[in-house]
Amino acid sequence: MSARGVTMAMAEPGDEPGLRRLLRETPIAGALSLSFEREPALRHAAAVEGDRHQLVAGRDAEGWIVGMAARSVREVWVNGAPARLGYLGQLRAAGEGRGRIRAMRAGFTLLEAGRRPDELPFDLTSIVLDNGPARRLLEAGVAGFPGYRPLGELVTLALVPGAARSRPRPGITLERGAPERLPEIAALLRSEGGRRQFAELVTAERLACPERSRGLAPSDFHLATRGGRLAGCAALWDQRSFKQTVVRGYSRPLALARPLLALAGPALGLPRLPPVGAPLAAAFLAFVAVGGDDPELLDALLGAALADARARGLDQLLFARAADDPLLSVARRRAHRPYRSMLYAVHPPGGAGAEAVARLDGRPLGPEVATL
Repeated sequence: MSARGVTMAMAEPGDEPGLRRLLRETPIAGALSLSFEREPALRHAAAVEGDRHQLVAGRDAEGWIVGMAARSVREVWVNGAPARLGYLGQLRAAGEGRGRIRAMRAGFTLLEAGRRPDELPFDLTSIVLDNGPARRLLEAGVAGFPGYRPLGELVTLALVPGAARSRPRPGITLERGAPERLPEIAALLRSEGGRRQFAELVTAERLACPERSRGLAPSDFHLATRGGRLAGCAALWDQRSFKQTVVRGYSRPLALARPLLALAGPALGLPRLPPVGAPLAAAFLAFVAVGGDDPELLDALLGAALADARARGLDQLLFARAADDPLLSVARRRAHRPYRSMLYAVHPPGGAGAEAVARLDGRPLGPEVATL
């Protein structure tokens, strides 16, 4: 599909270098400008993000890739029942592709045409609150664009790893995961996941799959037991071998303050800010589940995971929850820096997509940010 010199088409294997270059060269602007990269291969991250993928590439008149968009499909909980749901990500444009409304419209049309009958008629996407231009454009209701309905704010806490774990309350025992415990872990994630909207539906086979759970070992799980039964779990998932978040710039105030923060940050409990061009030494706190949203269980798991993160030389452990999630207040007690984004439902104007979104029953939002 062509639009004033920019041609949109499904990506081909030979497009890989150009797509990865585009991700490197189109950071998300903000006080901290970051590029979200996929080295050494797009397919490694794609397998983690879903079991089916669509990738659109935009080319200028000379054949250079100047735009891209991806849709990944995974099984999640929606209104307490399993469903197949798409996530739109990696929307990028540069050069001739920037600001091309018709090209963007063509890209959305291609992705929508690939939706399968067993998939929900709407997708999710998230946009950082600092990215005002993108939010204004996509919320404006431009003719031919899908509708973007805000569902709620997500808060990602960049937690600072601690020197030692906090002592768990009496009655709580902390353990490390093992292969034979994956069915037990998956059962807990399923029982708690159904209580949250869009939580990923997890099986033991998925957790053990070397492609779907690349970089995640059973021993990366921290487990909390109470009365001899598994009551909570959380995994430290280091994805830097296939997904990198690279600093591409700082706002002027932050750049001026960075040398001072480098000196005072450790004493103040602030995460380290690396130089421009360096990746963040960060991992996700993923697949978090605690029975009944028990704050004592989460606090014990946080202490164990943060001590683990420090032992691995990480500067940040990323924990994401909906802004109104009760577990977020527990994590906020730890030293952290918050990042905010808005979660949207995306669907063609009117029709089945809008109706399906209207039927969402208001459960707390709980997408697994580590797989977005």
